[in-house]
Amino acid sequence: MPFDNNVKYRLQRIQTLNAEQEIILKQTWAYMLKYFGYPVDINAQDLPFKQCYVASTSTTNFDESQAIATAGLAKTNTRGSINSNKSSASKKKLGLFGSKKSSGASVSNASGAGTAKDSPSANSKRMHQIQTQSSQERYQPVDVPSQLFYAIYAHHHKAAYEYADDFDGSSAQPQQQQQQLNGFAGNGGGYNDYDDYDDDDAASVNSMETFVTAETTLTDYDDLPAHIFNNHGGKQANGGGNYGGRIGHPNQHSKHRGHHGGHNKSNKRRSSHPQQQQQQQQQFGGASNQIDLFQATVNNPVTAHSESSFYPAMAQYNNKEMHQAFVKVFRNDLVDNLVLKFVRARKWDTEKALAMMLKSLNWRYHEMPTDDWLMESDGPSYLNGTNKGFIKNFTTEKSWIKGRDKNNNPIFMFQAKKHLTADSPLPQNQRYAVVTIEWVRLFLKEVSESVDTCTIVFDLTGFSLKNADYATIKFLADVFEAHYPETLGFILIHNAPWIFSTVWNIIKNWLDPVVASKIHFTKDAKELSKFVDPALIPDYLGGEDTTRGYYPIPEPKDEFPPKRKDAEYARLKRERDLLTARFFETTRKWIESTNPQVSDRYLKDKLDLNIALSSNYIQLDPYIRNPGIYDRDHTLTVGH
Repeated sequence: MPFDNNVKYRLQRIQTLNAEQEIILKQTWAYMLKYFGYPVDINAQDLPFKQCYVASTSTTNFDESQAIATAGLAKTNTRGSINSNKSSASKKKLGLFGSKKSSGASVSNASGAGTAKDSPSANSKRMHQIQTQSSQERYQPVDVPSQLFYAIYAHHHKAAYEYADDFDGSSAQPQQQQQQLNGFAGNGGGYNDYDDYDDDDAASVNSMETFVTAETTLTDYDDLPAHIFNNHGGKQANGGGNYGGRIGHPNQHSKHRGHHGGHNKSNKRRSSHPQQQQQQQQQFGGASNQIDLFQATVNNPVTAHSESSFYPAMAQYNNKEMHQAFVKVFRNDLVDNLVLKFVRARKWDTEKALAMMLKSLNWRYHEMPTDDWLMESDGPSYLNGTNKGFIKNFTTEKSWIKGRDKNNNPIFMFQAKKHLTADSPLPQNQRYAVVTIEWVRLFLKEVSESVDTCTIVFDLTGFSLKNADYATIKFLADVFEAHYPETLGFILIHNAPWIFSTVWNIIKNWLDPVVASKIHFTKDAKELSKFVDPALIPDYLGGEDTTRGYYPIPEPKDEFPPKRKDAEYARLKRERDLLTARFFETTRKWIESTNPQVSDRYLKDKLDLNIALSSNYIQLDPYIRNPGIYDRDHTLTVGH
């Protein structure tokens, strides 16, 4: 795949997949989209088989020398890598999936799909498509989401900004004529073959009413806010939402393209035709002529056929809740790389990866409101005298995020001797832990530097049994394994006293083998300097850094995000809705593609949209997140 000239990306990310890995990611997304109710034209019987997905040209020809190997300084091999250490020649000898025998998964579900066999059935619809349609397939970019995809996202899942508690109707988009949207619903942003979604009905390609099933339906609009039916007049500030144009066009924040990385060739190709760009911008609605998809679809009931019978794990959870949790979890990171963390953590096993991810999303939705805690931060608790144990973890100044290790990972330093089990009850420690992890996520820079892991240094100088908080350690072990997979670079346990051996004999049994493989014991500054530059090692540990982590006291202003929600906020929220719907629909086209060259173009578009969503969050961040420690001490700049 193409690369930014200045960035080498780590292996097994969306920028650096080989063909086998891309196909597994396609399969994972196919199950996810169907589970969320988005149409994918691959039958349930064909979904389990890798042969039913076509790899892109760039992943088929991918050269691993273009990327950064994840082995790094020591034994940090990525779990379950596929052919990561084999030459191209050896891959060809082994065949597409690394063995003579196909790796098609055995799947059990209510429809009887995916029985334990190596290949799709002889009458496989999908294999027929690949054999007959590949040479005829044409690239149709999703410049604007189709009404179907947008309606499922916005109305079925109630994910549109207009359903949010903070929606301000006064800044709503002006309603446009329905025929404006119909004029391009199937052109560029639309999808002209939805008849394939329902095998029994090919009568219409543009009517949403065509896609009616016995499943859940969008006819229950009782909970719609009344104001969304109003025709709001006037233009929104800043030209309204970005409802049209390719990413990289003047109305799509093209100033960000310079540091997105990922594929300069694609950027050059698009920017070399300004006349074509202008025509597309006019066709799909520029800044002065926005199409309000929300108003265009809100009165058109559409059915979303959510399929949850593929795997047992899918039936355990509410797909609408999981959709809500999913769209909340990605911020300045990349959506596909977030999914890939779960896929890598489960050794590229689609069923296990989906089960793991859904369990984690359910944890976020029902058990640990990590996203809400991150947005609230520590200021309100400190100023209002609430969550005292949570705040005690900060005021003891026992931890800080500062600097990068020799693999460029952010460093989280923790002084164990300052942690007393009597200071805070377990729930408050758990909140402190997940908020800190979420802050670390904001330090990561996947696009500009390919940094998506962090290093933890546990300084055990002066450690005693009164510092041994088994319950919190168990929680951390579980959290990193189950909910933040592939997030750790190194875990450095420094200067452990002999008494720690008692603790270690207990906690080592809680650790996932891959997490355990990242742990290294260091006993002095020389050993620590193998991982961390001496300039960043505290002087009390024999390094050169004379500074200390400290707790910047919150001020009253820190009870609120730095920016007031205004018309620009509303524009960014609507932009995010459009980008997310476009991302899902582009993913659908990438999955369904039967032509390697066409698939490659959709893959590039997916990367564009990954980056655009990241950029969008970066702009939204000051509107939605209260300042935390690292905002107040000015060490955190949210970027990508």
